Amino acid sequence: MTFQFNGWRKCVSAVALAAALAVPGAAFAETLTIASPGDAQPKNILPIRAGNTSWVQAVFEPLVRIMPGDDTPQPVLAKSWTVSEDGKTVTFELEDGVTFHSGRPFTSADVKFTLETAADKASASQFSFIASAISEIATPSDTEVVLTLERPMPNLFEFLSQTVIVDKDTYDQRADGKVLVGTGPYKFADWVPGASIRMVSYDGYRDPSAHAFDEIDIAVITDPTAMISALRSNRAQLAMQMQPRDAIELSGNPMYQTVPTAGSLYPLGVNVTDAPFDDKRVRQAVGYAIDRDRINQQIFDGLGTPTDLFWPTSDEQAQHYAYNPDKARELLKEAGAEGATATVALHALPSQRAIFEIVQNNLTDAGFKVEANILDPSTYGQQQIAGELGPMFIQLHGMDGLSPATLLSAAPALREGNPSHFWTDEYLKLRDAVQSAANKQASDDAVKALGDYLLDQAFNLNILSAPTLSVSTTNLEGVEYTTTGYIVFNHASGG
Repeated sequence: MTFQFNGWRKCVSAVALAAALAVPGAAFAETLTIASPGDAQPKNILPIRAGNTSWVQAVFEPLVRIMPGDDTPQPVLAKSWTVSEDGKTVTFELEDGVTFHSGRPFTSADVKFTLETAADKASASQFSFIASAISEIATPSDTEVVLTLERPMPNLFEFLSQTVIVDKDTYDQRADGKVLVGTGPYKFADWVPGASIRMVSYDGYRDPSAHAFDEIDIAVITDPTAMISALRSNRAQLAMQMQPRDAIELSGNPMYQTVPTAGSLYPLGVNVTDAPFDDKRVRQAVGYAIDRDRINQQIFDGLGTPTDLFWPTSDEQAQHYAYNPDKARELLKEAGAEGATATVALHALPSQRAIFEIVQNNLTDAGFKVEANILDPSTYGQQQIAGELGPMFIQLHGMDGLSPATLLSAAPALREGNPSHFWTDEYLKLRDAVQSAANKQASDDAVKALGDYLLDQAFNLNILSAPTLSVSTTNLEGVEYTTTGYIVFNHASGG
């Protein structure tokens, strides 16, 4: 078994095999088939969505990309940029000759439209708080964009890397998946909700070598056993977001390669306005009740990092709520909440279901009565955006590796309007200290103070951070993954 971690980055490439072949790696074909547990959410192009990781950055493109293991922005739709000495003006020169799939030229007006749309909370972008801090977007020409910022923003390029540029003329027609017009190397051709997605190569793309496949088919497969079967039968050449144990098993076969594609956070939160979770002691009891090490070993085969917080921190903070069911029962009794019902909302994804089974056992052992509210990803996403997930919820944030300053406003668990309904003056003060820190020491001090407060209030505690694993046949080369797990096909090749 060999894993090659480089931060969270490993380039994997994909060339499909002939559909009739049963032996992986025997031949190349013009169609790549991907198995994904998440369905497309075409309405949500701008926010991070697990079901969109297989196709959005093939159909659409950002101004720049920041890939795992390298913080340097790489040009995509922007070919160059300059930042003023005071850090408050950023000027972009755009690529010439770029067209949308409709044939219309891409211009600075599309960039302006996209950034203004991302600033609107209705877009559901986790980075709307950064877009909102852009005080002016000027377009002196079709190929020039000038951003004026309220203050220097060290996470501006983090936002631009995650935000794809949309077609201003067709964006409002996206919801049903019939009109999705981007500038990427592949066109969105067809979507059967709950079943499949199909992309075809865009002949007008500025780099003909960027689309190695005539067609990319994505099969929505939610059952882990069926996903393994699709790989072994060669009905799929790349499987995304696999169960760690399944991925590791396949990695022992020389026909396959296992790749960590992004880092994900798995928070467990409660609604502090719902009794008994309005009592801090009950929230802390939940923290002590969860056996994070068991979840890591049993579900993630030890590849994750159990931690109570959302970013790298000291062992003291990370293990503040070390598994202690006796302490959990003691706090629950002290609060008079023994036998309280905990209805847990979760994604209908294999990893979430597996986590819930252990969480359910842990909470039952501590004295809760536990029920599940299993939601399809689209419904879960809508309720999460609305901040209405019920009394308790397991979340999935593909944001491991983002800075604390960005996570505070990007992660649904922590941002304003969070489903915990937690927003105090002290929390706001500590957040502001992190996001306005002028140097590393000030940042470190502010992050520690905030971490202590999060642990004390316990409205949302992380269970662990873990890599998301994909498996492909070994003759697939050059498919890359962004920090949030989106596939980039531009450098794919068939051998």
